[in-house]
Amino acid sequence: MTHVLIAVDDTDTSVRAAGTAHRLFGDDARYTVINVSQHSPVIWGDDALRSGMVYPLALPGAGVIGAIPFTVQSSSVDPDQAANDVLDDAERRADVIARDAGIDTAEAIGDTGDVASAIIAAAHDHGADVIVVGTHDRGWFGRLFTGSVSSDLIRESDVPVLIAR
Repeated sequence: MTHVLIAVDDTDTSVRAAGTAHRLFGDDARYTVINVSQHSPVIWGDDALRSGMVYPLALPGAGVIGAIPFTVQSSSVDPDQAANDVLDDAERRADVIARDAGIDTAEAIGDTGDVASAIIAAAHDHGADVIVVGTHDRGWFGRLFTGSVSSDLIRESDVPVLIAR
């Protein structure tokens, strides 16, 4: 039985990629769907930064170009619980994408950290035969700031990678 690891994010592209994987490999395959969060909770003291805020990154002369990829939590929040909440949210997103794609038997997992590394580690840990990931149509400027998980997977993975559009 083929074991398919589907890497997803919060976009419609992920639903299409998961649906494509299901059409290609069918109901006889085993599916694992992973969502990797890059957002790490940062515990902050009781000051002007309030719980749950994400602040924009501004460069002189460039304007606002993005957001700092972490969530600021109140210092009263237990760090272990905050980390578990991030993992639970990532797992829930994976489960929702799997169900939206019609894969009701998929195992949903959440992880944090470098996205490509976490996907490759999950492929090894779960014995995946193939990794399926969607791709976004970003220009070179967009990739300059956000990178490309699919490109990283192609370059770094020893497990075959299927890019679904």
